[in-house]
Amino acid sequence: MGDQIRQGVPLPQLGDSWSLYQDGHHWRTSQWITELLFSYLHSIFGWQGLILYRNIFGLLLLIWISREILRGRKFRIALPLLILTTCMIAPLVQERPALIGLLFTFALGRSTAIVLEEGISKNHWWWIPTTVLWANIHGSWVLVPIALTLTAFALIIAAIAERSRIRMPWQLFALSVGTVLAGCLTPLGIRGILLPLQMADRASAFIVEWHRTRIFDALTVPFLLLLILALTMFVKRRTWADSELLFLVAAWAIFGFLAFRNLGPAFLIILPLVLRRFFPAHSPHVSKVHWALPSALGVIAVLVVNPLSNVSTQSIGKYLASTGTTYRIMNSYNASGPLLVFGGRGISTMVDGRADRYPKNWMAEYLLAARDGVRAERYIDEYRLNAAVIEKASMAAHVFRYRLKWKETITEAKYVLFLKP
Repeated sequence: MGDQIRQGVPLPQLGDSWSLYQDGHHWRTSQWITELLFSYLHSIFGWQGLILYRNIFGLLLLIWISREILRGRKFRIALPLLILTTCMIAPLVQERPALIGLLFTFALGRSTAIVLEEGISKNHWWWIPTTVLWANIHGSWVLVPIALTLTAFALIIAAIAERSRIRMPWQLFALSVGTVLAGCLTPLGIRGILLPLQMADRASAFIVEWHRTRIFDALTVPFLLLLILALTMFVKRRTWADSELLFLVAAWAIFGFLAFRNLGPAFLIILPLVLRRFFPAHSPHVSKVHWALPSALGVIAVLVVNPLSNVSTQSIGKYLASTGTTYRIMNSYNASGPLLVFGGRGISTMVDGRADRYPKNWMAEYLLAARDGVRAERYIDEYRLNAAVIEKASMAAHVFRYRLKWKETITEAKYVLFLKP
C-alpha cells in the first residue's frame, strides 16, 4: 500500500492492481501514514526495517509503562505489576500499525486517570490534534471519544455518590465531540467512526483476534489478574469514593471481553486508573537500579516475537514469481500478504488483508469455497482462476486434488499450491 501511495496511485484505487474482487472504489485506507512509514523503512533497510520498527516502538512502549509503574512506588508492589504488564503487552509487539496505537492508548489511559483525579485542564485539549494524527495512523483512535465520554459519566457518578452538587462536565463532553470531528479528518471521513463496528461484523468469522474473548486463554490471564487486583482494592477500601473508578473499570472490562484484540487497549487504560488510585507514587523519581529490570524485560519481550522471516507461503510466492507467468489465485485469507510480497507483479488474489473491504455475505460464501470447496467452480469460472493457495488439511484441498484434478505443486507449512492443468 505504501509503495503505491508513493507512486501516486489515488487512494480509492489502492490495491486494484492485484485484487480480483472489485468494490467500486468504496474502500479507503485508515492508516496511510503507517503504510508510508513501512514503505520507506523497507526501501531503506529491507525487511529488517519492519523488525526495526517493531523493536523501537515495542521498547518505547514497554519502557514508558515500566517508568510509570516503578516511579515512586515500592519495588515489592511495582515488580508484580511490571511482570503482569509485560506478559500482557509482549504478544502485542508486532510489525503492525496497531503498535503505535498502543502508545496513544496508554497516553489516553494516563490522561483519563489524571482527569478523574484532578479534572480537565488546557493540556487535555491537545487530544484534538493528537486524534487527527492517530486517526491517520490506525483505526483505534475511536477510543479517544469513548474514553472521554465514559470519564465524563464517571465524574457525574462520583458527584452522586458523594451527594454533592452535580456539575455537568461540559468541557469533557465538548472535548469528546471535538475528537470525533478530528478523527473524521482522514481519507475515510465520517466512515472512520464506524470502522471498528464494521471490522467486528465482517472479520469476526475468520480472524481470531476479532473473536469473542475467552476466559480460559493465555492472553486473558494478565487482564483477569488486573481486574481481580482492582476488585480486591475496592473491597478492601469499602468507600463510595471509588464508585466512579468502579464504573470505569467495569466499562473497560466489558470492552475487553468483546474481542481478543480489545484486551490490550483495555488493559492499558485500566492500569493507570488503578495505579493512581490504589498505589499513588510517593515521588516523581525512578531508581537507577529499577531501570535495569524493565529494560531487560523489554528487550526479552521484543526479541521473543516471531521474526518476519517465519511468515508462511513465502516459498510459494517466490516459486510463482520465478515462473514468469501471471496467476489469478484463490487464496486463504492469511496467505495473501506473503503471496503478494514475494510473488511479484504477476500475482492477483481473491482476497487480501483488508478485511473491512469485503461485504459480509460475499466473504462468507467465498470462505466456503476456499475452506470447504463449496461451489469452487463458480469462482474459477467467474474470476478465471488458474491457481489456488489453500490450507492443505481443508476440504477445499481435497476438492482441488481429486475432483478438479489440479496439479499439487508445493506444500509450505499449512498451505498447498494447486495449479490449473
